[in-house]
Amino acid sequence: MNTQNIAEIVVTLAVAVIGVAVPYVANFLKSNKTAETLVSILPTLAKDAVVALQKLGVTTYIEGELKKSKAVTYVETALKNLGFKSTDATTIQNAVESAYADLTQDGTLATYTQKTAEEASAETDAEKLEAAKKLLAEAQATVTELESKTTDATTK
Repeated sequence: MNTQNIAEIVVTLAVAVIGVAVPYVANFLKSNKTAETLVSILPTLAKDAVVALQKLGVTTYIEGELKKSKAVTYVETALKNLGFKSTDATTIQNAVESAYADLTQDGTLATYTQKTAEEASAETDAEKLEAAKKLLAEAQATVTELESKTTDATTK
């Protein structure tokens, strides 16, 4: 036998195996409604989770990796609520990444201006200053009250 005949045999066997395997896999997927349902709803759930976290990022600073992990968690929770007992974390992560890429490419995510770490830090400082002013005003009111009580007690 020469090399060409061996190659033809290998190709013929590969085509025969593919010809038998593809219809079997297609029938399996068609008969397995759970897989079909998962495949049909996963992209929608992933896009919804990505958009929700992007909207949250407008008012709250969230790092990129944290956004991704929260989106994956949201999708996993939604799938469990829909009755899916077990889901593949890698598949969900890939769906979230794909949704993020699609939404970035079509400009949807650009409509939500994200809060930066600097803005969050400045906001935290402003909140601390406001709280300190409130405490100072309360302390001054207490000092004034105590001084008036002391003055009243000494005049009697």
